Amino acid sequence: MLLLVAALSEEASGLLRTGRFQQIETPDDFVAYVPDTGRSDQDHALGTGIAIVLTGTGRERATAAMSWALEQFQPEAVISFGFGGGTMDTLQPGDLVLGTRLFRLDGSPFYWDEEQLGDPLIPDRDLLRAARNAVEIAGIDFELGPIVNLPSVAKTAGMKRWIGQELDGAAVEMESFVVCELAADAGIPFAAVRAVVDTVEMDLPALVGQVDQAPSGGRIIPAIKHLARNPFALRSLTRLGRAAGKARRSLTDFFLELSAELDAGPEARWRSSDTQEAVT
Repeated sequence: MLLLVAALSEEASGLLRTGRFQQIETPDDFVAYVPDTGRSDQDHALGTGIAIVLTGTGRERATAAMSWALEQFQPEAVISFGFGGGTMDTLQPGDLVLGTRLFRLDGSPFYWDEEQLGDPLIPDRDLLRAARNAVEIAGIDFELGPIVNLPSVAKTAGMKRWIGQELDGAAVEMESFVVCELAADAGIPFAAVRAVVDTVEMDLPALVGQVDQAPSGGRIIPAIKHLARNPFALRSLTRLGRAAGKARRSLTDFFLELSAELDAGPEARWRSSDTQEAVT
């Protein structure tokens, strides 16, 4: 089984509408979906052989949900996916970043430097190659590059640009490193894919980071309250919403092609005898 792991329902909603999934009970407030085997149109649907887990935001939630999912599903491969911030001028909303290396930063941004990045996690070569083939077939603009995991949302353009220029990161997010580290510890091939929502020059509104951290955390009421206090924020929120829509469509199209790519090859083609090389 291929396990797809994201933080929030809005990141996976396109996949869930396109595929054939049913929600199952979980021991905490994270959410899990498995193939709906009772549907007559199940054959060749996205849900075949795929489970999706929504962890909620942050490393602590991702760790708890991923630990449960590894035991529950015993997957043959793991892909961490979702939205992210772009750190390169070339990346636009809806573009995908396929992680060639995964890094983690901790603590205050005032103390971040290249040495703190430590040793990277290296995605599985064959799984990353399949992802690259899928994104090219889907016709989605993409970059191959490092993904940097942060302890909190990178809200400012200055922070994102610094990570891109000084640390050579292509995208920033909050969960992929933890998810992929647990997969690596279990000896399971992994990869990470992020769809750009906020580009490198975009400062995020104060609303971001203030919403419920649960997978289905509501955003309507916080947005209304934010607009009541900041009526001039409507334009930035509208822009961010449109960017999220593009990112969601890119992830959906990508996974449809990836599912076909994996089904067309040998069984479990993402398995590799050498998982320490990245596609370049």
